[in-house]
Amino acid sequence: MKTPRENARCLLLIMLAVGTMGFFGPKLVPQMRELVDAFSNQTQRAAVLEKYGEQGVVPRELTMCDMARPVVTASEERDGITYYTLESRVEKCEHSEAAAGTVRIFVLGWKNGRIVGFAWGGPKGGKVEY
Repeated sequence: MKTPRENARCLLLIMLAVGTMGFFGPKLVPQMRELVDAFSNQTQRAAVLEKYGEQGVVPRELTMCDMARPVVTASEERDGITYYTLESRVEKCEHSEAAAGTVRIFVLGWKNGRIVGFAWGGPKGGKVEY
């Protein structure tokens, strides 16, 4: 059994580790945070993408399946545009049974609170068509 001091030390180390991960993770613009928070709900995701997406930038395929909350794996600034790379698992897809269970990778580009760029990185581990 651990002493109270050992428990406190363990708790402190855990808090530092979690804080460090959050500190060094990608900083999200507020609109991107809104999208990440709404992402696992297909209807809310579509509404946020419609709200912030420039005409013709975001493909409708991004709104066709039930997907898990995405993980932002990278961010970079280029030519005044902030690009976020995301990964999200397809939970269920009526339009493509083969897509279910795959992890989708895509990049969103943001400028002035609008989505101005989109690119598919494809699914991890193979090609799946919608």
